[in-house]
Amino acid sequence: MRRFLIRLLIFGLLGPAVIYASIYLTVRTAERWWWPQPSIYWVELTPFLLSAFVDGALQNLSASQRLVFTASATFMASDLACALAYGGFGAWMFGLYTPVIAAVCSVVASGTDIEDGGFIGD
Repeated sequence: MRRFLIRLLIFGLLGPAVIYASIYLTVRTAERWWWPQPSIYWVELTPFLLSAFVDGALQNLSASQRLVFTASATFMASDLACALAYGGFGAWMFGLYTPVIAAVCSVVASGTDIEDGGFIGD
């Protein structure tokens, strides 16, 4: 249970924050994309929490297989969330960032799967 909560924190905090920062740095000069930036964090939170569930459910797979499934699930969920929240074809581009960040979150979360060995003298 502890690992799952850590996984939710990693995906819920790291994923949308990196998406928000990357979109801000990428399109801050484009006036037409200025309006969704503060809300992109909240729109991307749900797909990243969903990907945390997918990543946790596939815990028995190898890290590379879990990474691919998690990135794919995040890509589909994020594209759907952005299309529903912002509408139009241009909103789909916001979801293109998510597979890479979801893969990074999956790698970071897989580090929590290692059992603690205790003290060296034990």
